[in-house]
Amino acid sequence: MISMLNKHRLMAMLLGAVLISAVGCGGGQYDNLGEVSGTITLDGEPLKHAVITFQPLGGRPAYGKTGEDGKYKMMYTGSQAGATVGVNTVTITNGGEKRDEETGKIWFQKEQVPAKYNTKTELEYDVQPGSQTHDFELTTK
Repeated sequence: MISMLNKHRLMAMLLGAVLISAVGCGGGQYDNLGEVSGTITLDGEPLKHAVITFQPLGGRPAYGKTGEDGKYKMMYTGSQAGATVGVNTVTITNGGEKRDEETGKIWFQKEQVPAKYNTKTELEYDVQPGSQTHDFELTTK
């Protein structure tokens, strides 16, 4: 017969095994991400100071910003690159308050991106595991 002390030890070992298997070997919170970068253009010109958002069906969105060259890189968190694998609704906007990181200068920029790419977006992107490049060629027409 198993003593009461041995029952507690057995339960503790089983609980430990369950917790270890739940954490897994290398199974982290960022396993379901694909790294996405590219260039955004509007009527053939780099879209400066834009914000791009990838919103999966379920889960948190990823964000990216373009520089002077229109290039972006999706970020899942402030330090983790990527976007959730699967189909994401994409929005792109460049209007609103802007701040120059070097000088600290703040200005308001009128929205140049048509609603079909932001408030009434028609854009989707199917993020795959691994690294990928996807350019968005937007038009005002």
